[in-house]
Amino acid sequence: MKCVHRAPTLLEAQLAADALSSLGIATHILNANAAGALGELPFLHAQPEVWVDDDSQASWAREVLAALHAAAPRTERICPRCAERNPGNFLSCWQCGTPLAE
Repeated sequence: MKCVHRAPTLLEAQLAADALSSLGIATHILNANAAGALGELPFLHAQPEVWVDDDSQASWAREVLAALHAAAPRTERICPRCAERNPGNFLSCWQCGTPLAE
């Protein structure tokens, strides 16, 4: 087994593991319940980690996760109608429903 991803939250670790599992890469999440030990454990030792079962798939898994991370929208979109801030992946404003420009 090899560690391919250290996530800031359990949700992000689960999303990464699910993405890899959908490609046939068997994974395990370690430190899933270690957040309660923060303060007793160093911060980096309490973060959830995604591990692959097959060491030969580790580099592929890292490439997949890097591509997913790079493709994630990071910008905000401002609604032209109500000026509300919306995440970059929204197609319409969550506040008023106005379509957001590309």
